[in-house]
Amino acid sequence: MIAYTESLEGLDARDLEGFLAHWDFTPPEGTLLAMLRQSSVVILARDPTTSRVCGYVTGLTDGVVSGYISALEVRKEYRNRGIGSALLDRMTERLDVFGVYLSCAPA
Repeated sequence: MIAYTESLEGLDARDLEGFLAHWDFTPPEGTLLAMLRQSSVVILARDPTTSRVCGYVTGLTDGVVSGYISALEVRKEYRNRGIGSALLDRMTERLDVFGVYLSCAPA
């Protein structure tokens, strides 16, 4: 059973190593942590046996009418377990607006 949390307390860049590997370039160290901290809403998926971050979703919102899911990623070894779907469900519920938008890059 995966644990889901909005808390970033105690999270550091080392906890996020291996994410963003699908980008066309290698982002500077700390990019993902900075993105998570600046997002309106963040939900992390953690493996309860190791506390390892196995996925995340970020959202931006005006808090009234619309929200935008700006990033979603699940580590390769945790895929096909419903974690991505659960993160999306939790985010759309948490945003609680009239419309939630998501766009995806081909990669």
